[in-house]
Amino acid sequence: MQTPEAEDKEMERQMRDLETYKEEIEFWAQECVKMETQRMQSQRMHQELQAEVRVIVEQINYINAELIKETNIVDLLKQEYSQQRSKLLDLVPASTSDVDHLAEVILHLANRPKLLHQELDQIRRHKNDLQQQVKLILTKFLNLLQILLQDKNINALERLSLGQASRVESLEKDIVELEGILYDTEVETRQLRESYKLLMHQIHHHREQVPKPHRDHRTSPIDEASHECVHRRTKCVLLQEYFMQYVYSDRGVGTRGRIYPTFQAAPQH
Repeated sequence: MQTPEAEDKEMERQMRDLETYKEEIEFWAQECVKMETQRMQSQRMHQELQAEVRVIVEQINYINAELIKETNIVDLLKQEYSQQRSKLLDLVPASTSDVDHLAEVILHLANRPKLLHQELDQIRRHKNDLQQQVKLILTKFLNLLQILLQDKNINALERLSLGQASRVESLEKDIVELEGILYDTEVETRQLRESYKLLMHQIHHHREQVPKPHRDHRTSPIDEASHECVHRRTKCVLLQEYFMQYVYSDRGVGTRGRIYPTFQAAPQH
C-alpha cells in the first residue's frame, strides 16, 4: 500500500493533469470555433466566386455573340474589298497616261531646285557686275563733283573778294557793336543779380523781425527786377539770332543801322 503522502502527491499530479486537459479542451474548442468561422467565410467566398463565375460566363457568352457578329461584318468587308480591288484593277490601264504625266511632273520638280540654284548663281554674278559698274560710275561722279566744287569755290572766292569787302567791314563793325551790347547786358545782369541777392537778404531779415508779415498783392521790386532781367536777356538772344541770320543771308551791303529789331518794354504785372 501507498503511504498517505504518496497518495496526496498522486492526487495532486492527477489534478494538475486534469487542469492541463481542461486547458487543452478549451484551446481545441476555440480552434473549432475559429475553424467553423473560417468554414463559413470560405462558404461565403465560394458563393461569391460562383456568382462572379456566372457573371463571367454571361460576359463570355455575350462576347462570343459579338465575335460572331464582328466575324460576319469582317467577311462582308472582305467581300466589299475584293469587289473594290477588282474595280480598281479594271481602272489601272485607263490611268496609265496620268501616271506617266505625274512621273514627268515629279522629275521636273526634282530637277527644279538645281535649275533655280543655277539661276541664282547667274543673278549673283550679274549683281556683282552691276555693283562694280555702280562703284566706277560713283567714283567718276565724285571726281567730277570735286572738280565742279573747286571751280565753284574759286568763282565764289573771286566774287567775295571783288564785291563783298564793304559788307565784311560793315559786319565787323556790327560785331563790335553787338559785343559792346552783350558786355553791357552782362554787366546789368550781374548788377541785377546782386540787387536780387540784396533784396532777398532784406526780405529774409524782415521776415525774421516780423512774425506775421502783411501780404501785399501788388508787384514787388523783385518781380520788376526779374522781369527787367528776363527782358534784357531776351533782347540779347534776339540780337544774336538776328545777327546770325544777317551774316548768312544774301542781303546787300549797307544795312548797318537796320539790323536791330524793335523791342517793347517789359510787361508790368
